[in-house]
Amino acid sequence: MTLRTIAAAVTAAMALAAAGCGEPAPGPPPAGPSAAAASGPPAVRVAVTVTGGEPRTAQRRVKVERGAVVEITVTGDTADELHLHGYDRELAITPGRPATLRFTAGTPGVFEAELHHSGARVLELQVG
Repeated sequence: MTLRTIAAAVTAAMALAAAGCGEPAPGPPPAGPSAAAASGPPAVRVAVTVTGGEPRTAQRRVKVERGAVVEITVTGDTADELHLHGYDRELAITPGRPATLRFTAGTPGVFEAELHHSGARVLELQVG
């Protein structure tokens, strides 16, 4: 190869590299183990409705695996506060506006969630 041929090859390689910079090519998002791990399993969702200080939910004891993401959504007709014992998590409840407590259930055991103002037991969270 001549020096001129080598210089032309280097220039072409640099032009190709520069063309690859910038916005990625359009297309579907990457698939495979790394993409699946990033999204993770869906959250365990619990809906609670509080009317006149009395909570209603589909389950009084919610069982989840350790490490699960839990979302407790509370909608109430009066201002109150949900407290999840053991995790020391609190959630302010504003009348007519859903509020969601999202956390990872990393501590095993059975934990009570109650309303602070009315003192009513909302549910038990069993993590195992």
